[in-house]
Amino acid sequence: MKITVNNTELLIFEGARVKDAVRMYYAQQGKKLPDSMPVVEDAWGHQVGTDGALLPNTKLYIQPENKMGIINRILTYLKSIK
Repeated sequence: MKITVNNTELLIFEGARVKDAVRMYYAQQGKKLPDSMPVVEDAWGHQVGTDGALLPNTKLYIQPENKMGIINRILTYLKSIK
């Protein structure tokens, strides 16, 4: 199915999740996936969970790392010290 991430059209498998789209986007761009999953928003600016299901023609926008909230950075840090 077709989806769009940061205005880049991707063909992704049926049943894919937001995290699959993020991974595919980074791979297609030739970029390394950040250590923590970036914040992702839908076409209306709502933050979406990485386990969220995708539908055909979904539009997602990966937010720059500096836009990640303090809570996400704290959670990332806490995961790293386990």
